[in-house]
Amino acid sequence: MIQIINPTRLTRQLFFKDLINYLDQQDDVILRQIKAQFPDQPVDKLMEEYIKAGFILRENKRYTLNLPFLESADRVELDQEVFVREDSAVYQELKAKVFQTELRNTTNAAILIEETDFERHAQTLSNYFYKVKHQYPLTEEQEKLYAILGDVNPEYALKYMTSFLLKFLKKEEVQQKRRDIFVDSLEVLGYIRKNDEGKYELAVDLDKERLMFIKQ
Repeated sequence: MIQIINPTRLTRQLFFKDLINYLDQQDDVILRQIKAQFPDQPVDKLMEEYIKAGFILRENKRYTLNLPFLESADRVELDQEVFVREDSAVYQELKAKVFQTELRNTTNAAILIEETDFERHAQTLSNYFYKVKHQYPLTEEQEKLYAILGDVNPEYALKYMTSFLLKFLKKEEVQQKRRDIFVDSLEVLGYIRKNDEGKYELAVDLDKERLMFIKQ
């Protein structure tokens, strides 16, 4: 099975995913075979788009894959589009890589430092904002966050989240009497936790000089 990570408008189409996996298992495929395999799709129109983009080759009325498969995970950058086979060694290398992200805002100087895998499965705020923005599927854990935040404006959310976190510069414990979706989200994300007295404690590292909240 071919995985497409960080797909574009074109490569995220369900037909494209089905087509490339079909072509990957077949030889000497002609257009009539593709139409028979996908009778409900506007094959002619979509095939021209894929050929124009360079993902499919057409030679002597035969169609083959021309995908830029990832050959090495050494220089891959977070969020770049990647084509990779699930059973390949390079896919295992890719899944093992760890990337660091930063979230800043215009309200204050606080910085949220988080670590993530390439596919952004990790439960981080950066991953949540990224997936919601691009309408990528959320993990089960990220769905819990969506139930609280929804499609919130990142700048708006960061304003309130960081303002709450900055209270820990002067206090070891912070009390929150009223229910607050941004405080709830920080708890779900693992930035804070409730103690036995019902007050919140910081659950991540804090660099007070640089105002960095470091979630590892």
